[in-house]
Amino acid sequence: MLSSKIMMVMYRVVAVLLLSMPMAINFIIQGGIVSSFVYVPLITIALSGIAIYIDGKLEALCTRDRVLPTFALSAPSAHMKKANDLMV
Repeated sequence: MLSSKIMMVMYRVVAVLLLSMPMAINFIIQGGIVSSFVYVPLITIALSGIAIYIDGKLEALCTRDRVLPTFALSAPSAHMKKANDLMV
């Protein structure tokens, strides 16, 4: 559980760094007005959507390990009757 929390935090830090890259690159190379108001927000929104999708899948994968053992099927009981025994 602790490793899944650490993995989620590391992913979110990397995602924030990736999301800030278009703005940082635009600032460093002195982008024009079109790239500042059109391209950078569009790229950031697209990266945000991808990051949100991956975050949801990663969180579902991390919580799946805790949920599945509670729903594990037990071995069939020896005292259960067979289908032929149920017929009268």
